[in-house]
This record gives sequence, C-alpha cells and structure tokens, in this order.
Amino acid sequence: MIIMDDKYKSFPYEEYKEHNRKLQNEMKKLGLDALLLSTPENIYYSTGYRSWYTSSLFRPVYVLVPQEGDPAIVLRILEKSTVKFTSWTPNIYCWGTPSRNLGKLDAKDPVDAIQKIIKDLAPNTKTIGLEAGDGLQYFWSLSLLKDIIDSLPNISFVDGSKAIQFARMIKTPWEIERIRYVCKVTENAIYDTAKNIIPGISTEKDVSKGIAKRMAEGGVDKISYLTVTSGEMKYTTFNTYATDRVIQEGDLVLVDISGHIDGYASDLTRVFYMGNLAPQSEYLDMATVAYNSVVAGQSNMKPGIKVSDINKIMEGYISNTKYKDYLVHSSGHSIGLNVVEFPTINDDTHTLLEPNMVFAIEQGVYPFKKEEGAEHIYLSFRYEDEVLVTETGAEWITGPGKPLYDMNDLKKM
Repeated sequence: MIIMDDKYKSFPYEEYKEHNRKLQNEMKKLGLDALLLSTPENIYYSTGYRSWYTSSLFRPVYVLVPQEGDPAIVLRILEKSTVKFTSWTPNIYCWGTPSRNLGKLDAKDPVDAIQKIIKDLAPNTKTIGLEAGDGLQYFWSLSLLKDIIDSLPNISFVDGSKAIQFARMIKTPWEIERIRYVCKVTENAIYDTAKNIIPGISTEKDVSKGIAKRMAEGGVDKISYLTVTSGEMKYTTFNTYATDRVIQEGDLVLVDISGHIDGYASDLTRVFYMGNLAPQSEYLDMATVAYNSVVAGQSNMKPGIKVSDINKIMEGYISNTKYKDYLVHSSGHSIGLNVVEFPTINDDTHTLLEPNMVFAIEQGVYPFKKEEGAEHIYLSFRYEDEVLVTETGAEWITGPGKPLYDMNDLKKM
C-alpha cells in the first residue's frame, strides 16, 4: 500500500506516473516488453529514488520497467528504507548478506532479483531494452550484464536508448520549473561572483569557490562542473577546471558552470573582461558574433523545425562573418537530469522540435594560429543560455545577457 504523501518524495506522485506513462508509451513503439535501467539519472526518473549510494561502483542498483504497471527496483537491503522514503514504486527487490540478518531478502543477488521481477511482473517478456546507444551508458560491470543476459536465454536484449531518450526529451511543467530555478540560481551566482574579482589578487579557484558557495546558498545540491579559464595559456582549453593562477588586469575570464537542484541541471557560459579600460574593439566584435549566433538560434526555434536546421542557422551566422575560420564546435544540446541530453544540436540530428523541449544553446569564436591548428587557440569567446521551446517559438530561461561584460558593467550590477 503506497501512502500518497509527497512530503519526502523526490517528486509528486503525478510526476512519477507521468514519467512512467511516457516511458511505457515509447517502449511500446519500439516493441520492448521491459526496459532495464542502470544509470542514476534514469533510475531517479523512473522511480524517484535518489541517493549518494548510486555513486558507488560496487553496489549495483537496477530498475526494470515493464510495459504495464509500476517499475521494480533492485538493490541491497540497506537502501530499502531510502527507496521507501524517496520513491513511489511499491516493487522493491532486495538482496544482501544473509548472515547479517538485516531483514527479508527477496533475492540472493541482482541476477536472481531480475529473474524474479520478470516472473512476478512481466512473465511474457521476450525483449528487454538496454541503455546501449549514444548519449547513454550501461552503468555497472559488463561481467554482471553478461551474467544477467546468460541467465535469461529465451529473452533478447536490444538497444532501448530511444525509449528513455524520447520519454525524457519532452519536459513536464514540474521539470521545467526545476530547470528554471537552478538556472536562475546559477546565473545569479556567476554575476555576484564576477563582481568580486580583483585583478592581481583573485585566482581562478577564488572564482570557482565563490560561484560554488553562492550556488549552494541558492539550493544547488550537486555541481557537475565549475570551469574557469583565464589568460592566454588557458584560452586554448575548453573544459579545464580552475587553477591557482592569479587573474591579471586585461584578462578575459570565461566561466562555464553547471549545477543541479532536485536532479535537474543548469549550464551557462559567460565571459568577463578584467580591464580598467574599455575592451579592444576586436574582443567585443568576436564576443558579439558568438552572442548573435545564439540569439539567431533562439529566435528560429519553434515546433516542427529540425534540430539540425537550428545548428545550420547558428553555425551559418558565424560562417557569414570574418570569423568563419574560428568556428570549432556545434551549437548545444538538450538539458535535464543530465547536463548533455538527447537531442544534441548538430547537423546529424533531424529530430523535430516540440513544445517543452529545453536546450542549452551555445556558440563561440576561438581565434587560433591557422598554421598550427586549434590546439593553439589564443582567445575564447563563448556564450551559452537555456531556452524553452513553446507552442509558438522559444523563450529564454536565462539571459540573454551581454556578449562581453567589462568591469564597469559589473560595478553597475
């Protein structure tokens, strides 16, 4: 008997039902009788179970989603109370060490548990989908997966990635609200920290610590990354973490930041010019081109447009400027429980935009020495914001800010 009390649950009961309704609809389209989920984000999405325990690489946790009814979760008995506390699923199959006498065990190990779930909840299962495609991953050991497959010789295991990807692709109103919240917290933390950078004194780590502190104060409970890039030696890097380097007057400081609240992620990039004088006109030109590329993408987003067409528009904007040779990456990605989700914005993604998709759209201009290649990038101008596809177009979740912030801008904030 489930007590319908969401006080301590990860999300409301209606959200749980909607997630699984979408999952099961996509499973039916693919002809999947069941879907085996192993990554923490997909386990959370389907059940509500969220715990640091899933970060352990030695204690397997699985969810099996049948084509009808509630999903079932498999894990060690010590976590049973956490599942009951955070999740709505009534189907909990526990294994553990019998000699510890920690309670009734449903199975001797994960393989045994999955066999019992199929027998109990989906006895006619012929095909099970796995997280096997691009953008997803099987989380536990391959030897354990082999044991599971070998134990079920009459069942076919296939790639079920599209079921989970398409279910998660369209966000619910509750999910959108979580994304709005974490994005606003992240955006404020970036600006409030940037105002406190003192050239000649502040280090990159001071910037990352300041952003992290302010994000935590705003409710962020997980940080995916805090990348801070300053100075010519680091402009060539895209995703490096902060160092002890002291930020100097005249430096560009690029921050690319992601945090999570209730599982849902933000992803924003801003560039700050740390000079007392106005930035060079070429700096502003390059930053403006990157920024306008993102604005062009947002202004052309609407239901029915191919994701690949948005990439062509964004890349095309830069390609039609004098900085065309400094276009080095595609234009962003969907965002949700993972920072980077399906679909990604590139020329090969022909998925149609639909209302309630959420994207982090980004582009940049990265001048480099042509005779030496992109490993010799000497400046970095990137802009990134979150966008929600609506019934008629797209709206900004964050920003739009400025292409390039200087110290006078920061003083006015």
